[in-house]
Amino acid sequence: MSREKLMDFDSIYLEYKDYIYRTCILYLKDHHLAEDCTQDVFIKVYKKQKSYKGKSSLKTWITRICINCCRDMLRKRKVEDNLDESLPEDESDHTKKLIVSEAVMSLPLQFREVVILYYYREFTMKEIAEIIHTKIPNIEYRIRRAKELLKERLGDDLCE
Repeated sequence: MSREKLMDFDSIYLEYKDYIYRTCILYLKDHHLAEDCTQDVFIKVYKKQKSYKGKSSLKTWITRICINCCRDMLRKRKVEDNLDESLPEDESDHTKKLIVSEAVMSLPLQFREVVILYYYREFTMKEIAEIIHTKIPNIEYRIRRAKELLKERLGDDLCE
C-alpha cells in the first residue's frame, strides 16, 4: 500500500477510533469485547478501503462495518445481560440515566441498534436505513416499538 493511503488510514483511525469504541460498548456492553471489535473494524476498514465508493459518508460506511462486526461478535459470544429492572424510590439524574441506559441495552438487538444510532449517535432515519440495510418505514417502526418497550419497562416517568 502506498505511503499516501497509509497516511489516509492513519487519519481515519485517529478521527474515528473513539467513536467506534464507544459505539461498540453501546452494542456489546463489554469493554474487552468492544476493544476486540474496534480492532476488527479498523482491520476491515484497512482491507476494504478500495470498496468504499462514496455513496454514503465515510462515517456511515465505517459505522456499518462497526455494527456488522458487533452483530458478529454477539452471535459468536451470545452475550446476555441480566439487568435488574426494578426502579429505586429516590433517584438522582445520574441514576435515572443509568437506569434508562440499562433498559436500552436490554432491548432486543433490532430495537437497541436503532435507538443507539438515532438517539445516542444522532443519525437520521435515512442514514440508519443505509447502515442496517433496510427501508425507512422499518426504522420508524423499530423506533416506535423500542419506545413502547422502554415505556413498559420504565413507566411513563422515565420515558419522557
